[in-house]
Amino acid sequence: MCGIYCSDDNNTFEVLEEANQSRGNFATGLLYTSIEGDQTHYGIIRKEGSFNMEDTSIPENCNLFLGHNQAPTSSQRSFQDETSHPFEVGDWVVAHNGVLTNFKELQQECKVVPENPVDSYIIPYLLAENDYRDGPSDGVVEGEINNITKVLQRLEGTYAVWMYNTWSNNLYVARQGSTLFYKGTHVSSIKGNGYTEVTEGTIYKYSPAGYEKVSTFEYKSPFLTL
Repeated sequence: MCGIYCSDDNNTFEVLEEANQSRGNFATGLLYTSIEGDQTHYGIIRKEGSFNMEDTSIPENCNLFLGHNQAPTSSQRSFQDETSHPFEVGDWVVAHNGVLTNFKELQQECKVVPENPVDSYIIPYLLAENDYRDGPSDGVVEGEINNITKVLQRLEGTYAVWMYNTWSNNLYVARQGSTLFYKGTHVSSIKGNGYTEVTEGTIYKYSPAGYEKVSTFEYKSPFLTL
């Protein structure tokens, strides 16, 4: 069991990080974005255990914070950067809570079989593989949503995910089985006061005004939720 959470407010993000430690504190991952002029930059931090935001060397002008609290899995019980969330492949960075039951099958269907033993890694890998195969779309958001839909519909098991594209700087969240809630511009695996459950089979896109439902996909929710 892990926890994912997102916010565009530093103080709220710290509250969400602390709340989600109950879902795992083996390792913590953070993606942050900052704006300089008309350019958006991002950075990724992965750390064993929990971390204090004051101890991290992130810019003061950050406008988005995306986090993941990881519990040790059967496939990886010693901290290694390459097996810790978030995972980055191509233009996609993804953090995931849940268990993908068809992970091995998806690995074998890839053009080049990824060697990372963590099931979550397959999600950005498939997104990047689709980008390479399908090429650019006339509409950036439309192309990203079509790509995300194709990938999510191939996943079996449970998942709650945030998916960030480093080229477009677009952020999406979705879930199947695993818990996920949102309120305004904040997302969390732990339900806070006033938070609403993310609808299964629905893709949400972040904007400074809040999360907007932008598409739906066919989902296969199991009885178990994580």
